[in-house]
Amino acid sequence: MDPDFLRRCVQFYNSLVTFLIRIVSPSQGPAVPLPTEVPMAWAVLPEYYIDDLADFLLFCLQYQPVVLDEVTPDLVSMLVLLVCNSNYFSNPYLVAKLVEIMFVVNPSVQPKAEKLHEMIVTHPLSDSLAPALMKFYIDVESTGAQSEFYDKFSIRYHISVIFKGLWQNPVHMQATVNESNSGKQFVRFVNMLMNDTTFLLDESLDSLKKINEIQSAMENKEEWRKLAWDVQRNQERALATEERQCRSYLTLARETVDLMLYLTKYTKHGFLRPELADRLAAMLNFNLQQLCGSKCKNLKVNNPLKYGWDPKELLDQLTDIYLHLDSDVFLQAIANDERSYRKELFDDAITRMTKAVIKTQSKIAQFQDLAEKVEKILVQKMKREVDYSDAPDEFRDPLMDTLMIDPVVLPPSGKIMDRPIILRHLLNSSTDPFNRQPLTEDMLQPAIDLKLKISRWMQEKQTS
Repeated sequence: MDPDFLRRCVQFYNSLVTFLIRIVSPSQGPAVPLPTEVPMAWAVLPEYYIDDLADFLLFCLQYQPVVLDEVTPDLVSMLVLLVCNSNYFSNPYLVAKLVEIMFVVNPSVQPKAEKLHEMIVTHPLSDSLAPALMKFYIDVESTGAQSEFYDKFSIRYHISVIFKGLWQNPVHMQATVNESNSGKQFVRFVNMLMNDTTFLLDESLDSLKKINEIQSAMENKEEWRKLAWDVQRNQERALATEERQCRSYLTLARETVDLMLYLTKYTKHGFLRPELADRLAAMLNFNLQQLCGSKCKNLKVNNPLKYGWDPKELLDQLTDIYLHLDSDVFLQAIANDERSYRKELFDDAITRMTKAVIKTQSKIAQFQDLAEKVEKILVQKMKREVDYSDAPDEFRDPLMDTLMIDPVVLPPSGKIMDRPIILRHLLNSSTDPFNRQPLTEDMLQPAIDLKLKISRWMQEKQTS
């Protein structure tokens, strides 16, 4: 813990990263992107060259952050360079460690590392950082480790906090907006973000319901004393387990919802693509139903702040996301959700926000206007709706059993699916769902003849 010794270590690692930069980019110095072909001199280096450097920086950030004021621009260059070129690592957990360093230097996590954070954010190469973090957010979906399902949430939590720090800088905000307009990577990133939000909120709310159930049983003293001793102990252990899980899930869920809130405000077009809009609307409607529906009393727990549970804040964030995405496409997507959407649900949300002063009157009026527009769309939809339930099997999507509108052929299996449905599948897995062979969007072939047959059949139904 001797500061002088740690400073000498910093000097050593400053020299090490200068050497490493010469290996990864011998001719042009630090530059993004690095050459596609990984230099052999870099490929044969042991992992501990980077692993030890990362461990040292994390140690200093925790115990002696002031010694890192002496890091050179080369060390910051190396950090940014490697995060922006994660393909230079075969082990994703090494990249995750570098991402963790960027997370820890965030002023909200380690205020004493503000100088290092500023060096990273203002570094000439850092304008590629936001797209690189989006890519890594996608890549950690599968790391190859047995614990990959849970590892990805902690890594993505770090990325979410980093994004919030970057978002304060206009250069990084613009880089994120540009990435949202550029195509498929942002769509996959949003898809993963939606998957995480759905899972984390589901798990959080389920845990809260179980905590409510056990706490209610324990508060009924007369009935509780009638239970056998071992039953009481099991219930107490179950309560402790649910409380730990609830705190963990809610911490991750808050950051994920926060990130979605930021992104929908400035990059809403990426969320309104055909393969995402319906899913996003359904997810928001379902969680709004949990907060405002008839069963919301099941989410009441003793000392909610102990778990980081603030239903008013979550309701405020979810309704803000609705307002950020307010558009014809999104209103139609809300109306398409037959599982969770109800006019009464939106009315209940408005009543709760007004009563608890969660939003300003102008914001509540905007949300009420949105709800009214959705209801009008739904009424019009019901008036012109035609019953297509007797569609022939060849007109139906084989996975969802719905009438296909834009059928496409999947070359690996030869099967035909509706384009929006297969595109949603490809966001999670680049494989043919029927034989698991590699499949990408550009491989899909329009089934033109079948599309014409379906169109003629629909016209006949409408006129009959």
